Amino acid sequence: MDVNALRRSCPLFRGISEEDLTAMLGCLSAREISPRRGDFIMRTPEVHPLMGVVLEGEVEMISEDLFGKKSLLSVLPVGSLFGESYTCVKARRRTIAYQARTHCRVLLLDYDRILHACKLVCRFHHRMIENMVELIAEKNLALVEKLEVVSRSTIREKLLTYLSRQAEAAGSRTFTIPMGRVALAEYLCADRSAMTRELAHMKAEGLIDYDKRNFTLLYKSAGWC
Repeated sequence: MDVNALRRSCPLFRGISEEDLTAMLGCLSAREISPRRGDFIMRTPEVHPLMGVVLEGEVEMISEDLFGKKSLLSVLPVGSLFGESYTCVKARRRTIAYQARTHCRVLLLDYDRILHACKLVCRFHHRMIENMVELIAEKNLALVEKLEVVSRSTIREKLLTYLSRQAEAAGSRTFTIPMGRVALAEYLCADRSAMTRELAHMKAEGLIDYDKRNFTLLYKSAGWC
């Protein structure tokens, strides 16, 4: 494993030296896996709790209810953590699955060893915990953003809210969204065919322009000029 590349690409290990990170990976029982697209990486709760870090590709965070209905909660890019929140609270009644959205590389860590530092890693363990809390906070903000989007009453309002947030994040009216049509419909909790028709209507009305995942906002929304 290229430790220097890991330090650069993963915010979890920000501020930790190469020597310290090498020792830490051993203490955390770190192991790298390479799931293919569609493979399930892990489900929570687990008997032996793990936390994952996306090293390459993308991972989907999926909620599944008692009736087997699945809902896409988030798409996790390179550098993202996953599994930490539900493992921490031991959410035994809720199934959260993490699935490879593309061919990817994932680093799995022993969650218990993250929370309980051994003598070898105590001098830099607190820095990793600080980084983890910051990343969890960022993910929570993303989930709040999704709540804002899906709480809109119509598909058009959901799309406009989502696209406005993507434009704000990109700092430009022209941007690329991280999801295709199927994943976007799941994210918006909308029927894919109905969403596709609405996108076509919005384009015809001059509200937006798009080509596959590339979008341009042609209207002025509140708070975004």
